[in-house]
Amino acid sequence: MIEQLVTLGPAGTFSERAAQHFQQQLGDSVPIVFKSTLADVLHSVNDTQLAVVPIENLIDGFVSPVVDYFAHHPLYIHAEYRLPIQYHLLANSEKPEQVWAQFVAAGQCHHALNTLSLPIVHTASNTASLNELIAADKPSAAIVPSHIPCPEQLHCIQRTIADSHKNQTRFVLLSAHAEPLLALQDRRWKSSVMLIDDNDHPGLLVDSLKAFAEQGINLTSIVSRPTGDGFGQYHFFIDFDGHEQDPSVQKALKKLAELNQIRWLGSYPAFN
Repeated sequence: MIEQLVTLGPAGTFSERAAQHFQQQLGDSVPIVFKSTLADVLHSVNDTQLAVVPIENLIDGFVSPVVDYFAHHPLYIHAEYRLPIQYHLLANSEKPEQVWAQFVAAGQCHHALNTLSLPIVHTASNTASLNELIAADKPSAAIVPSHIPCPEQLHCIQRTIADSHKNQTRFVLLSAHAEPLLALQDRRWKSSVMLIDDNDHPGLLVDSLKAFAEQGINLTSIVSRPTGDGFGQYHFFIDFDGHEQDPSVQKALKKLAELNQIRWLGSYPAFN
């Protein structure tokens, strides 16, 4: 029985929005529980607790701590969700003298912040930025996710402040078990796998990719992560089209298993 859906807090974050999406699929009786770090979220996955974590951003790329965790822990992906990432600039004065910003938000709003030419005060979360602004006596502004309404005591200086209007973050639903959690859906399937570097040799990556090409399997993403054991040693995280029950996927995985240690991460419905 699923008792909790764990994600990165505090309330009001993009992670909460993604968790609410999965909560609707799992049932509103499953409460969302917040953790203060991604490591805490990932460590919390067990027989009764699921996790929702960001795995990839359209601008910043893959979330390294999540991908690295997969290399050492048997977790499974059951669903994905892509959430638009937009911000607005709120203020307590027409002429703010500083800007509160979570460090990722600041990076994704770099051009606008340069135009403002104001000191940036970094915070631990977007919710913290808003709370600091509400409590501030000094003329200030804050970068806040657009889905959070502007409080009555503040006003919106700029409704769209992000560098990219197309930015999205891909979130995944994780469990400790490979068995399906959600009802099967009539849509495109994706699968994910980690190639663990324990038998490095010239041509290993080429041979591994050829296993997919020979079966006509489309790779949707591939990212390398250092093993930490030595320079030039990498694990590879791969997303590809198809389900583990597809004959072509089974043949590709069999070939991969002959070349590498593989950590299977699951097949799941692709998000649109």
